[in-house]
Amino acid sequence: MKRSAALSVIALSSLAPAVAGAQSMGAMPTASAPPISPVPTAAERPFIAKLQADIPARFPTIAAATKAGYFQYTSEDDTGAISYVNLNVWNSTDLDLPNQLWYDVNGRLLGVDYTILEQQSPAAPASLFGYAVAPARWLHRRAHIHWGFHAADGTLVLGAMPIAKLTAAGGTPDATRAHLAANATALVATGIPGLTRPDQVAFVFLHPAMWDLVVWVLPNPAGAFADANPDVKP
Repeated sequence: MKRSAALSVIALSSLAPAVAGAQSMGAMPTASAPPISPVPTAAERPFIAKLQADIPARFPTIAAATKAGYFQYTSEDDTGAISYVNLNVWNSTDLDLPNQLWYDVNGRLLGVDYTILEQQSPAAPASLFGYAVAPARWLHRRAHIHWGFHAADGTLVLGAMPIAKLTAAGGTPDATRAHLAANATALVATGIPGLTRPDQVAFVFLHPAMWDLVVWVLPNPAGAFADANPDVKP
């Protein structure tokens, strides 16, 4: 999830459904702005160069991302990015397999998220894949639930909620799809407007507590670690 999305996640301004109205999720994760320039340092430039060369070759289109196991879980945010997540890659161990990919509404690849589970690294990592990355680049995300369902008119409604809300309805927080059927039933029980049947649910998953590195793959005049890219218009 892009940093700009995390900063507004409480109000759900950047988790609004693609077509339908956003659903409230109460107190949610927040992120503090890293006190560091968004322009990569000399030590970080090899990492950016490698990423910007390799990722577009592997995931040039949304179809390529979908084939590799990614699926949309947020709508367009205020920077023009739509995030696609891979539930099999919560711990980034391969530069070629980020946890998330971002595309714009026209399917142009914009950027990636690399993630390291908090249980694996209590403090922000000091490097990634052997490349130097300043610890201040990493954002801390608290654990929460993301969900999506198909409304009566077929549109995909997207949202998020605190873990306690799902568990109170009988759900089992899971970072995979292992408990999809049970969690779909629990999601209906939470009372989300427009969701009346478990078979409407497209996904429910636990976003674990983690460190998140957001990077623009599309060259960014403001810097590869910037919040927004002036060449991308929402």
